[in-house]
Amino acid sequence: MNGEIGVYIHIPFCFSKCFYCDFASYSKKEDKIESYINALCTEIIQNAEILSEYSITTIYIGGGTPSYIDSKYIKQILDTLNIFINKEKLQEITIELNPNSVTKEKLETYKECGINRLSIGLQSTHDSVLKKIGRVHKFNDFKEVLDLANNIGFDNISLDLIYPLPDLSLSEFKDSVDYVVSLKDKNIKHISIYNLEVHEGSKLDFILNEGYASLVDEDVEYEMYKYLVNKFEENGYKRYEISNYALPGYESKHNLKYWNQEQYLGFGSNASSFFCGVRSSNIKDIESYIESINNNCTPKDDESYEDLDKDALEKEYVMLSLRKIDGVNKNKFKIRYKKDIHDVFAKEIDELKKDNLIIEDETNIYLSKRGLEVANIVWERFI
Repeated sequence: MNGEIGVYIHIPFCFSKCFYCDFASYSKKEDKIESYINALCTEIIQNAEILSEYSITTIYIGGGTPSYIDSKYIKQILDTLNIFINKEKLQEITIELNPNSVTKEKLETYKECGINRLSIGLQSTHDSVLKKIGRVHKFNDFKEVLDLANNIGFDNISLDLIYPLPDLSLSEFKDSVDYVVSLKDKNIKHISIYNLEVHEGSKLDFILNEGYASLVDEDVEYEMYKYLVNKFEENGYKRYEISNYALPGYESKHNLKYWNQEQYLGFGSNASSFFCGVRSSNIKDIESYIESINNNCTPKDDESYEDLDKDALEKEYVMLSLRKIDGVNKNKFKIRYKKDIHDVFAKEIDELKKDNLIIEDETNIYLSKRGLEVANIVWERFI
């Protein structure tokens, strides 16, 4: 074996597209599901040589809405991957769920397939807000799914929240945060909380520009940020990455591969890979992806291919590591790149320290409290 590798599976199908969504996901393409899954499994087999040489340690099934499609397709994908899996090495299989598309039968199939981690898209506990962002589930759907998951025996569950959201007040946001941290006894071991991005041309962009809804101002948004940080940490959820909190030992092993610049392969339309210093993505269009696989061609998008040289890899490693609360381990950088980090980035480190955006101790360089709040400014110094 040549080491460890992660696998990402992209399921691009949704019942409907959320108003804020900028991901490669599609609604009203149910007629393509079976042929897509068959193509995806074929792509896995096409990569048999690599998958046979590496230990698959994490699998992440994302989307889109993986729980929207019949669970037999999830089983088909995992059965195909099982050809290459050493179960003693496999640590984590995650699947993303939308609360309105989950059934008891689907969860039971996931459990039987070896899925041991669920990621549920809650986003908000307020139905009126969920409606304004195009979410098709209601708060009660989430509560029902959480109970089902617990009854079936899932003991490692993550949930997502987004803020600020249209017409969501500070007090309503606090209600959501308070509710979420009360769920430790229901196996919520991980919380991802994302800052809302309004993409130009999206439905949400139109709604806000036309005045049908509004967002709180920056001062209130900062109050939301301070409240969530304090509340999560008071309740034992350790912040380990810019947007992610976990109870000790329940950090996302798959996502840590991204932030540690480890290798992973992506399967499915628009799925990204990082392997042997090369970043690449598959074709975004579902039909083109299926056609490419059926013609025994690589589904890679040529424009996405990026063979990173050593300088680019070093910069990327620092930027990704600074997403983590522990930051860059100086000794690991030296082992990986055979040079001291100060020999490469002395100017950037000195400037960021003077601006009080990073802190350096004996072993690590990491974002300061202020650096966490303006992380984009820090990362830009390494571009």
